[in-house]
Amino acid sequence: MIDASLMTVDAALETFALEVAHRPLVRQVALRAGISSAEVKASYVKLIRVDGLPPLHVTRRGIERFASQVEAVSATGLADAVWSKVNRAGVENWGVVFPRAEAPASSSPTSPTPTAPAAAGPTRRIVPPARPVERDYGVCETCWQSRTAAGSCGCDD
Repeated sequence: MIDASLMTVDAALETFALEVAHRPLVRQVALRAGISSAEVKASYVKLIRVDGLPPLHVTRRGIERFASQVEAVSATGLADAVWSKVNRAGVENWGVVFPRAEAPASSSPTSPTPTAPAAAGPTRRIVPPARPVERDYGVCETCWQSRTAAGSCGCDD
């Protein structure tokens, strides 16, 4: 059965009224992540994947619900805009903030409406946590405890 609310990515972005400047990035992600269709929700566009992985969400601020940092960076190419959070279920989700659009230069140096400088975007760089390397030093045949790097165990007193 085909769901009537599913549409193409371009039609969903148009219905959602996503900024035109952000649409090329969403199309790029759709190609790289294997998006088959889209569904417009109240606060996001749900991008449904061909491979059955959880759908991505396109919000006004960015794209969310990537499974890993590697997937987010490879789909968008924006390593400096990647962020992560842990949801209520304890699952870490990754997202990418849309890059800020450059303000057009004023054609007249004496324009009647002064333009305020744009607010600075996120300046901190997301660095993945260092994970310890798991090492196996064997198990003692007497007490069945794991051996330390020096080769000792609990029964070697």
